[in-house]
Amino acid sequence: MELLCNEFQTPIKDLNLERYSKEIQDSFFDFIYNVPFIRTLTSVDRKRAKDLPRDKTGKIIVDITQPHILEDMDYFRPAARYYEQNGCYTKLRPNNNPNSEFGKWFKEELNRCYNGYVRESDGEWIPGDYYFFLNYCPMLVAQKQDKNKKRANRVLSFPSVWDGHYLKFHYLEQARNSGKHALELASRHKGKSFCAAAMLSKRFVAGESWEVNQKVTCYATAASKGYLTGGDQTLDKFLYDIDFLAKTTQFPRKRLISTLQNMQWIMGSQDLITGARTGTLNAVVGVTSKDDESKLRGTRGVLYIIEEAGSFPRLLQLWGNMLPSVEDGDDVYGLLFGYGTSGDDLSDFYAMSEMMYHPTGYHVYGVKNVYDFEGKAPQDFAFFFPGYLNRSGCYDINGNSDVTKALLEIIIDRNQLKYNSTDLNAVTKRTAEVPIVPQEAILRTTGNIFPTAQLTERLCELDSTPSIFDDIYIGNLIQKSDGTVEFTPTTDMPIRNYPLQDNKDRGALEIYTMPQKDASGKIPYNRYIVGLDPVNNDQADTASLSSMFVFDLFTDRIVAEYTGRTDYADDAYELTRKLCIFYNATCLYENNIKGPYAYFSTRRCLHLLADTPEYLFDKQIIKTRGFGNTAKGFNATKPVNNYADTLIRDWLLKPVTIEVQEDGESVQKVVPNVALLKNRALLRELIDYNPAGNFDRIRALGAVMLYRGQFIDMYEGDMSRAIEDVEDPAWDDDYFKAYDNI
Repeated sequence: MELLCNEFQTPIKDLNLERYSKEIQDSFFDFIYNVPFIRTLTSVDRKRAKDLPRDKTGKIIVDITQPHILEDMDYFRPAARYYEQNGCYTKLRPNNNPNSEFGKWFKEELNRCYNGYVRESDGEWIPGDYYFFLNYCPMLVAQKQDKNKKRANRVLSFPSVWDGHYLKFHYLEQARNSGKHALELASRHKGKSFCAAAMLSKRFVAGESWEVNQKVTCYATAASKGYLTGGDQTLDKFLYDIDFLAKTTQFPRKRLISTLQNMQWIMGSQDLITGARTGTLNAVVGVTSKDDESKLRGTRGVLYIIEEAGSFPRLLQLWGNMLPSVEDGDDVYGLLFGYGTSGDDLSDFYAMSEMMYHPTGYHVYGVKNVYDFEGKAPQDFAFFFPGYLNRSGCYDINGNSDVTKALLEIIIDRNQLKYNSTDLNAVTKRTAEVPIVPQEAILRTTGNIFPTAQLTERLCELDSTPSIFDDIYIGNLIQKSDGTVEFTPTTDMPIRNYPLQDNKDRGALEIYTMPQKDASGKIPYNRYIVGLDPVNNDQADTASLSSMFVFDLFTDRIVAEYTGRTDYADDAYELTRKLCIFYNATCLYENNIKGPYAYFSTRRCLHLLADTPEYLFDKQIIKTRGFGNTAKGFNATKPVNNYADTLIRDWLLKPVTIEVQEDGESVQKVVPNVALLKNRALLRELIDYNPAGNFDRIRALGAVMLYRGQFIDMYEGDMSRAIEDVEDPAWDDDYFKAYDNI
């Protein structure tokens, strides 16, 4: 049966999907069927304004997660249409008398800019900021001279109505009215800076509302000045807007200060006799705050624009510093509005994604998450402007998006790039710049060899299904008088977030699978291995944490983890020793730090530390053999770490067969290892990884993979041979056990 869509979509049969590969077809239908927002936009049952309930003022109640069809939207551009036809906004003679024809006209325009514009016939309406944007802020828009050719020109014109902008301005209105703040994650080429410039311009020339229209201060901040000014940035567009308004309208136009160089504008004039400043004194100020997020502390603004919020290395601290500027208890005096697009070299979306997926904790207005794949992400989100909304050539005169056509174009573009580019990051970068779901937009696009898309999907699965953590053992290891080690449950809290505000969190041992014994009741030697990224100092003078993983060579999975900062470095070494005994394992570690060797030596258990893997010398990754304390472990040089990262990536993508229940029956499925990970903070590190950063879990997992590589090399991938090939080692004798118990 053919999938039916509403009249604003290109019919599925007309897309000629059979012309394309199965990969493209599968991807298309995956999005169509499994993303709720796409289902709503394409549904034949999609409502119109006349079908929606209204509030007591006669306005329809807009649900931005269930968009209705937009009709006759040119109605909401009366001032722009008049200007396009006549070259001016009115031919009425300016008159200060509010009861004059001009005074009445100007008052009505101000009211629309403040309170929005309603169409009484069906209750359709737009917020005041959107009215101002559509009618008073000309911008460069793409226009084709010939519909049959791809060439287009950018010409100066008033904005067209887009359903994406309609939804965004309603989101901002709802956020402000609910006493919350706003975040937007958007595809490229969605007019983010044009919208922000319009919001700044309105408050500069007219204020926010009838009640708030004098001494209104707005701030625009970014990580660097280049995001604010430099030819076509937000403040450049703001300056164009207010210059245009000064030449063509009766909005206030005199400025006390107007300097793009210093990013400061103040509306008003100065009395020549008294020197007193007169006028509204509304102001817009640009601030760069990458290196000092406290610059905006103590300010009192009505609007704070955070340009390219994903580029801030300390966005959470910046946000926390600004909240008191607009809030006092339950009273909220202004709006914080951050927005961004991934895909550039500086984008680091951890903090922004944390805020968007958990909006309530940051006083951000959240809506139901209809943007991600159903059931694979947290339930709430901020605002998302996807690539398939208002794609060029894929929307009608009223701004309704042709989602099916746009979606197919995006998927084809990705597929062509995938098979016609040698740049490994090219597809990731394009996907992040033109995302279909939010998970794609927060991908790190440079310096990361790990499969960020699959990692992000698994992270969202963990966040949306917290019951996955229910079968994890959390506790400590206790050594008994006979030298054996047993597990004891505790109420300690493991670290599942990354990054942390500091490195003082002790964390807790997490065990995913207990040691498995053979028929003789013993834990086979060589089945388990340990990888350790150690710390050297008792007092934390860096952001580093101790991190260790226990790995099952038989199942090829992580079975235990500890990451945290113990009171003393020796406490972490002792836990490593106990894990080795508990799992009958040996540990490979970074020998750049000498602490583990010294500790294990004093405990007479150097046999628990692994020698440098021989194959690393054969591959010339390590060229010099160590002796004494450097014969154990490995020196974490850049070539070694790079090789370890490659091994991690290969392991993450390695396909494994699992059994799942479907319709009451057990069926086998093939998934990559990444789909089985339960280490939330590790997933977060892998997603955010860059070679210059500090990633303790990745380094510990790298040690595991280097050690695993030795067994793969020795036994040609058959790990059962490793168990069969080795009898219990000499130190399993009671003589050596006595030393383990020291």
